[in-house]
Amino acid sequence: MDLRTLAKKISDKYADAVLNQGPMSVFMNECATGYQHSFHIRGLLAHYQATGNERWLKAAKEWSDFSIKMQGTYGHPDAYNMGYLYDAEDGVPKSWFVADTTDQAVGLLDVAMLLEPEDPLYVRILESVLKFDDYIQQWNLGENGFSLGYMDGENLNKKSYHCAVARCISYYAAMHVVFGKTIYIERARTLTEHMLQHDDFNSMYHGAPSTNRCYASYALSDAYHIVAVNDESLKTRILDKVATEIIPWALKNQTPEGYWIHDRYEGYQPGATHPPERQGFGPYSWGILYGLQIFSKELPKNDDLDNAIDKLYAYMKKTLDPDDVHRWGHHTWGTVAIAARLYPENILPMGKGMEVSEQ
Repeated sequence: MDLRTLAKKISDKYADAVLNQGPMSVFMNECATGYQHSFHIRGLLAHYQATGNERWLKAAKEWSDFSIKMQGTYGHPDAYNMGYLYDAEDGVPKSWFVADTTDQAVGLLDVAMLLEPEDPLYVRILESVLKFDDYIQQWNLGENGFSLGYMDGENLNKKSYHCAVARCISYYAAMHVVFGKTIYIERARTLTEHMLQHDDFNSMYHGAPSTNRCYASYALSDAYHIVAVNDESLKTRILDKVATEIIPWALKNQTPEGYWIHDRYEGYQPGATHPPERQGFGPYSWGILYGLQIFSKELPKNDDLDNAIDKLYAYMKKTLDPDDVHRWGHHTWGTVAIAARLYPENILPMGKGMEVSEQ
């Protein structure tokens, strides 16, 4: 199956689920994980822009309406419900993560980019994310990064968390594109500097080498195309970070099949769980693929890198089954990686359209 056909099938399956069952049914019965939906939205809208399939845009709008209605249903009134369905006590969630919920905000902002300002949903999205942004400032550590959120009933608001830094780079880049305010690009730049200077991509703090590089790939691509668009020095340092800490690791650790082991599940570390049954592959590979594909067009030609990218797309075409409704995570990030290959101008930046340099 070629990538265009694969993208169409994934988009159709997602749209059918949302439009036929309703977002609440999907949330309760098939995929409660909000950040996975947000990646679906990013891919869905990229494919929509390439094909004009209005059904896909309609599904994205339905998801947005539902996400706003769910805001405040788990903990604070301004917090997005990330969907893990943990318990809460006295209004304090057992576990609630900045990274996962900023993904939801980015999904909403992606939808807003394709709406007219007079559309009531456009207005509701902007009002929603502004409330959310005020709420998450308690975890914003400024030059020291962004902290995690709640974990096991404890507010972890002192130590920077790599995933929160990465997702907030993308989030504040998106906020700047939508609102055009200096404060958002400054926050995105501050977090980008933190990632470039301080983040350890091999950290085991609720992450691991492939997990961290997955999120860094998304963050640095958004930083390159939005935050550093008029700053050649910053663009150079982002490319250097990718060239020294993501690409060599990816080439060294790629399996013969073409993916990277879902390493968050290996060994003892904060946030570790039992290995996924029967496999070492996980959707984090698609995030790494996304970054490699985007940056392969910005860096000098590298045959080894091109071969690694081709190998993983071949693995994707062979193994990603759109009919498997239990593999939402595989579909969501996979469809964004497909968009990066076929039409990156539909995702960079924020679906607004940007020329990506060719070799």
